[in-house]
Amino acid sequence: MNVLILEDNQRCREALEGIVESCQNVSRVFCFARREEALICAADYKIDLFLIDIILETGKDNDNSGIRFADSLRECASYKLTPIIFITALAGLERELLKRVHCYDYIEKPIGDGQLIKAHINEALEAIAMGMKPEKREYIPLRHDGIGYMVFADEIVYFQNRRGILYIHTIDDVITIPGLSSKKFMKKIKRTKFLIPTYGTGVNANYISSIDFRNKEVYLKNNESVIPIGGRKFKQFKEEYLNWQS
Repeated sequence: MNVLILEDNQRCREALEGIVESCQNVSRVFCFARREEALICAADYKIDLFLIDIILETGKDNDNSGIRFADSLRECASYKLTPIIFITALAGLERELLKRVHCYDYIEKPIGDGQLIKAHINEALEAIAMGMKPEKREYIPLRHDGIGYMVFADEIVYFQNRRGILYIHTIDDVITIPGLSSKKFMKKIKRTKFLIPTYGTGVNANYISSIDFRNKEVYLKNNESVIPIGGRKFKQFKEEYLNWQS
């Protein structure tokens, strides 16, 4: 398998190269400090795993050029689901952002003796070799503030559009996307079953705990939110839910 490393720090880059070369099933390792060169390589060769540093331009404040590189990869059909491991020294809210980017894993700096990183990389390579790629899970591409996000459909509990802002409630977060209607968002979902209890709201059928049809309320698993069923949607919602259960 081919692995591409994008890391601006030479010492770190060389250390990562040595770690990756010591991993099983690795055919070639490509190392770059610049995004432009890495993109050319990705176009010329089939890359099976990417290791990407988040901060490639250390002189810039709030640099996230590594995420922009990953965003460029996701725009290419052949790399929409290729596993990415981010390398980062970020913490706090920035780390939460990484959870929303479609990546396999992330590694924290400093890399130390490299044993933990090697374990992460071997796990990713084994998953690729066994065919356990993310294609088996439905993902939904989103874009906001110039950054592309990949949200797994099976992690979305429900979504609501309020005053032109779409709130996507996942199992551990709320993603806010201004200017995206619930109708357009529903069109992005191909396989996972979402039911519409009221206009502007979609509920993942797998997260429905129970439904009180008498009071027109939907209760969700491990979630305190109660979703009302609108009068105009009641009949259709009930039929679709009962058909999904059968």
